[in-house]
Amino acid sequence: MPNSTIAASSPDPLAVDGTLDSTALRLLLERGHVVSTAPFAPGQVQPASLDLRLGAEGFRMPGSVLPRPGEGVADLVRGLALEPIDLTKPTCLARNQVYVVRLLEGLRLPPNLQGYANGKSSTGRIDLATRVLSDGSQRYDRISAGYQGDLWIELIPRSFNLVVAAGLSLNQIIFYNHRHVLDHAELLARHRRQPLLHLGDGSVAGPDMIADGRVMMGIDLDRDHIGFVAKSSHRPVVLSNLAAHRAEDFFAPVPRPSSGLLFLEKDRFYILATAERVIVPADLACEMVPFDPTAGEFRAHYAGFFDPGWGIHGADSPSAPGAPAVLEVRPHQDDLILRHRQPICAMAFEALQRPCRELYGTCGNTYARQEGPRLSKHFA
Repeated sequence: MPNSTIAASSPDPLAVDGTLDSTALRLLLERGHVVSTAPFAPGQVQPASLDLRLGAEGFRMPGSVLPRPGEGVADLVRGLALEPIDLTKPTCLARNQVYVVRLLEGLRLPPNLQGYANGKSSTGRIDLATRVLSDGSQRYDRISAGYQGDLWIELIPRSFNLVVAAGLSLNQIIFYNHRHVLDHAELLARHRRQPLLHLGDGSVAGPDMIADGRVMMGIDLDRDHIGFVAKSSHRPVVLSNLAAHRAEDFFAPVPRPSSGLLFLEKDRFYILATAERVIVPADLACEMVPFDPTAGEFRAHYAGFFDPGWGIHGADSPSAPGAPAVLEVRPHQDDLILRHRQPICAMAFEALQRPCRELYGTCGNTYARQEGPRLSKHFA
């Protein structure tokens, strides 16, 4: 892991308000606030997040669990587990089963720093739900300030059987000191000064696309191929094999609906894209957050982090700034009917401690050049 480049005269970046960028993340590792039972891997530090990796110890569980205050995750899962699993060798996780795996990384955070985890983009696109557990915490994915202990991850494959092994990275974590999410007035002022959202024709989205401190984005049905829907398959997705699976074995294409109405079936998994194009400046990070629940019971994403630089470097459409977001959609209680540009997701922007110098798309990131719906990196 390369050394950080913090100048000696600079304030300690781990004490500055805001979310840590890649330089501060490397310092976090150098100071031993993130520990690992294996050497850190090249590329593990992203522009504003750190990839977490599966360890060897895991368990198949009867259901989801959370520890109580003062309770360790290890004792909880070992006491409830249906069977242990050994990830030192490739192991198949069965669809709709719950697994808990110890991560290679653990934390020894200073008292001022907190963490927040989320699934990676490739994880969401194979319909794998992930949630991080930490000792004594009754909230998934939230790491308390000053946490000292191991991390575990809950894995629930929804559409496919998945073959995993120790060392794979399925989720990521951000760290922050007094996390600052832009409120409505700040977001509106920033969008007026430096547009964060563009329409498909390249024009700047109007202020009506910002509501309650969120940038709203709608579904794109105005293309010949609007997305994919998961198929039942006896084949597993082997997560260590990149660009090695035939898409038609796992997904069917979704064509443009001739009626203008897209009908989504309850409990089926769809990969779609937004009509609008988002930009994440160097001094901000972005998270896709749940849309207004009164708009319908569905999940529009599994992976929520957008690094600084998203939509700036690598986009394939120079005439339209920014890049669309890919959506992983699963209607829960009812079937769902969507129309073009119907709001389906929202973006929350947060301030970094300083502008990031390693922007997304400058280091060969997988999805920097995506235009519209795209399957995960595991598919040819």
